Amino acid sequence: MEIKVISNAENNLTIEIEDEDLSIPEIIHHELLKDEHVLFAGVREPHPLLKKFDMRIQTKGVEPLNALISSCSKAIENTSNLLSKLKSAFAKR
Repeated sequence: MEIKVISNAENNLTIEIEDEDLSIPEIIHHELLKDEHVLFAGVREPHPLLKKFDMRIQTKGVEPLNALISSCSKAIENTSNLLSKLKSAFAKR
């Protein structure tokens, strides 16, 4: 996975994510939308044959990068909880 910063203004951040499918950007997008400081968060696929996605974040009161980092941490926490519950469920079988 490669990440490029396309633009980084005061309350707007646009990044490009290469060599990744849509699942990880969508998980982060979902977490961003839960943040009360995030005014807009979107993921765009420029072309279906390219393994590349653009993510844009607009915030109010916090830096977009901080909102992105926080959302990534929450996504990691949620997937860890899911993994733990899956292991527990299969251990009972």
